[in-house]
Amino acid sequence: MSEDPDAPFSPTHVVVLSELSQAEKETYFDLLIAAEAQFHQDYENNQVLADMRILGPGVKIETPMEEKKEDGPRLTPAERLAIKAATPQKLKGSIDTAVGGVFHYQRYENIVKLIMPKNKTTAYKPKRRSLAWVMRLIHEIYDVRYARDTSDIGDDEFEDGSEEDLAKKREREEMQRQTNVFPIFIVDLLSKKFGLKSIVEQTVWDLIYSCDDLRENQDLCPDVEVFCRFLEQYYDADELLYYCYVRSLTQSVLNANFKTHWADPGKAKDGAGYSVGMDRKPLELMLNRRECNYIAQTIFIRNRGEEIEQEKEMFNDFMQHIDSSMNAQGEVDSCNFMRVAVERYFITRPQEDGEAPPSLPPAPPSQQQRQEEVAVEEPTIEYDHPLLQAIFSGQSVETAEASYVDDVIQGPDFESLSAEVLSVVKDDLCDELTQRIHEAEQWGTENAKSERQFQDAIAEAVYKFDGMSKLVAEHAKGLFKGGEGGGGK
Repeated sequence: MSEDPDAPFSPTHVVVLSELSQAEKETYFDLLIAAEAQFHQDYENNQVLADMRILGPGVKIETPMEEKKEDGPRLTPAERLAIKAATPQKLKGSIDTAVGGVFHYQRYENIVKLIMPKNKTTAYKPKRRSLAWVMRLIHEIYDVRYARDTSDIGDDEFEDGSEEDLAKKREREEMQRQTNVFPIFIVDLLSKKFGLKSIVEQTVWDLIYSCDDLRENQDLCPDVEVFCRFLEQYYDADELLYYCYVRSLTQSVLNANFKTHWADPGKAKDGAGYSVGMDRKPLELMLNRRECNYIAQTIFIRNRGEEIEQEKEMFNDFMQHIDSSMNAQGEVDSCNFMRVAVERYFITRPQEDGEAPPSLPPAPPSQQQRQEEVAVEEPTIEYDHPLLQAIFSGQSVETAEASYVDDVIQGPDFESLSAEVLSVVKDDLCDELTQRIHEAEQWGTENAKSERQFQDAIAEAVYKFDGMSKLVAEHAKGLFKGGEGGGGK
């Protein structure tokens, strides 16, 4: 590293983030962000690179006093996400998927706001990922979150009671409260993991779309349903810390790592206890009653004072629900064990101001129920127009446009035109139709107050295109006839 800030940039050290611990990764990412480093893709080696100049020891660049006064404290990525989360933004409520369907993401709008450009439609198409991919990412998120939360708890233990330290503690707690919400944490974590914005946003779309699809079958993996409740913020930060604590104890008792457990669920042959297809999963990690009892005692029976009776009641309530979940062999799947733990904590935790305990969250709706809910909230219109039917049924807009222009060109308005003329006219019509629908989508995204109003804007653009195409046909025929007349016929 050169000590001359004006010297040519010639890197002498390389840091490979994948080889660092999570804490070291976060330190380097904060450094890269503070230096406003630019990321770029090395396609030859399949790597993401960022170059950054670091001055030698003792070398400083003098900053004019005017700039020093104007520059305030730099916001962290999580703080910028918190500002975006608090900014009102109208979302369309649905997005086309990679396979041509529609994903209604209203239940996850808290995290969608963080990856959706303001007043713009997204170019991403969510992809359905395998259960193994989803579970590995979920357990990685839990691992990092629990490590961070327990680290924060440990830091508080070493503070003295001075006024200055207490003021700093209150300021830090307020900042943590704003950035501690689960959706912000996930996007911030993936940003540090992948770096490139496009990869981060596509990963978030794939994660929430896959989770939403998987949660319809809770028997496949109860972990997905629990994760979705955290995504929706039905469970708050207290339930999240509690769940991660129970999860940590469960891994310790089983001598297992949940993320590693999902590393390659396809190793075993079919019939050996593994499910098949894209959502195959490894053998279940089971807990016997003795192990369940040990974890429950560790959770609940901590004090030996006046609260022991209340803790015993919570312990007995929890074990009754675990007993009812056990199979004929006296075992319970660790996923179900952790699900029951967070549900009972949510129900039995003390409420403020004498409030009644909350009810359990409703089961996720089936696809049919979702369609019915959308139909009740946003009555849709049955269009007779073939292009509108194709677009609103979830077909790719580009495919629907191309098919419709083909039909228009082959219709009676354009008959008698030569193939050469039709080829030119077709290209012009395709461009015109694409532009009109794109402008209607932009207007609807920014101004429509309902899904029906958004659809009406698209429909108006299509009907105006139909009128324009007839004029184009008449004009083309006139030119064609004029060309014949000019030829001496």
